[in-house]
Amino acid sequence: MDSGGLKEGLVKDLPSNTYHGIAGVFSSSQLKDAFKNIKFFHQKNILKTVDKVESSAFDVGTYFHTEILEPDKVKSECAVFEGIRRGEKWETFKAANAGKAIITKSEHETAMALVEATRNSEIAMNRIKRCEAEVSGFLMLRVAEGEIFVPSKKLVLSKGGWAKAAVPNKGTDIWVKVRADAKGETFVLDLKSMTGDAEDPETVRQAVYKYGYDLSAAFYLDIFSAIGDKALSEFVWTFASKDYVNCKNYIADEDVILIGRHKWRKAI
Repeated sequence: MDSGGLKEGLVKDLPSNTYHGIAGVFSSSQLKDAFKNIKFFHQKNILKTVDKVESSAFDVGTYFHTEILEPDKVKSECAVFEGIRRGEKWETFKAANAGKAIITKSEHETAMALVEATRNSEIAMNRIKRCEAEVSGFLMLRVAEGEIFVPSKKLVLSKGGWAKAAVPNKGTDIWVKVRADAKGETFVLDLKSMTGDAEDPETVRQAVYKYGYDLSAAFYLDIFSAIGDKALSEFVWTFASKDYVNCKNYIADEDVILIGRHKWRKAI
């Protein structure tokens, strides 16, 4: 699917494969590539010469997300294989469950430990219950005169977020997309699995900067705010630990958002 028929706005119940399959529209993951190394970004996302990395950890994460956010879809979108990830039986099972997140029995135990940790957190579950799951958003940006604009809303990106501005008639137009694990009326929530202690702020802080979660947080807040009628006020991470089987919510503070906004602006 290409971006030719896209419209700005929020989309609910958009299948994950459809969202990820839309060509010519940039996500926070692609902006992380651009921020780190623009040549690598070009090879991976434009030329398509870098092979897509497949990892069982992604499938475990998908199972975890689905069980917490959309439990009614677990059977239709996920599958558990009783054996190991190789051999004829594995290939046959993969073919029979194409399009699903497939995990082994031991990986299922890991995923369910994450589910248990999250469900045991009253704070996390109360947040999640106030949200809609898997909400997607699309927006066209215009890069001109060294600034980033939203033509449809007459906005320019400043250090502190969006501000009203006249939009140049010419520039480079770029479509971007966001997909929130969960979106509340005033906040976006991102469900994260991790190693280490989820209740240790320093461990979480290191993960945020190591994996570029700050860029994603600012990008999601900014894009969802521009799409909607009012700015969102909070980005919440719900971290669940595979090792400690514990869970804790963290709200991205102003400094994290400022750093993340600088990163995604530079990437664009």
